[in-house]
Amino acid sequence: MEYLLGYVAFVFCFFFVGTIILFAIEKLLVVAFETLKEFLYPTPKLSKEEANKIYKEASDFVHSKHRPWMYDDTFAEYLALVHEMSEKR
Repeated sequence: MEYLLGYVAFVFCFFFVGTIILFAIEKLLVVAFETLKEFLYPTPKLSKEEANKIYKEASDFVHSKHRPWMYDDTFAEYLALVHEMSEKR
């Protein structure tokens, strides 16, 4: 019985450490792949004029909504909308 409990503890620790190591390797590979992809195929950047146009469109859209309640976080909605519109272009 003593050996069985030690064996179960050993197997549990072995699987636990193995899972942590595989998780770390997977995260390192993902970061390396994304870095290499960004290096080989850089993401195109928006010009200042395009960025300002997106900011203005998002601001106009957020402020045009009718809001009957108080204390609405329009800035968070504005940031989410700017991000979405920037991703589309």
